[in-house]
Amino acid sequence: MRFLVVIICFVPAMLFGQISNLVWQNYALGTPTVKVKLPGQPLPQEAKLPPQAASYIKEYDASYLKDDANGIVITMMYAWYANDVIADSHGALDGTNRQWESTGTRVAILNTDETKISGKSAVKQRGKLIIGGQEHEFMDIVIVEGSMLWQIIVMVRANDTSLKTVMQKITDSITF
Repeated sequence: MRFLVVIICFVPAMLFGQISNLVWQNYALGTPTVKVKLPGQPLPQEAKLPPQAASYIKEYDASYLKDDANGIVITMMYAWYANDVIADSHGALDGTNRQWESTGTRVAILNTDETKISGKSAVKQRGKLIIGGQEHEFMDIVIVEGSMLWQIIVMVRANDTSLKTVMQKITDSITF
């Protein structure tokens, strides 16, 4: 009987991966504030904008969370552009993909869907990355409203059902 309990309780965790103790917390970014549940506390990401780009941006904020033990990387960015610049969600997605490719990462886009998040226009892009021979899955969500842009990228190790669940929990929690 004990053997049966071990098989029922522990074998599925071994087959589908097991995530060690994630501590979920709310995180806010930008103005208006986008809120998202994250499995940890992100760190501010310092970014020095090139002078030619800085003149087009009123406000910029970025954060980064990397959990090597669980195979999770999350990047969040907020940009408020000068009044004459309209935020471009597809341009942000393309720029991210080009940036990955410039580092030698192979990018495969599986789908890109237009959606709304709290009434704001958004685009969700799902795909796969091969970084240093390792396969990862990602979800890149870009939300725009006028000259404001929020981008949340969640990347997890590929072929891990529990990590796909984590990725979905994060993306489903995004709200204003």
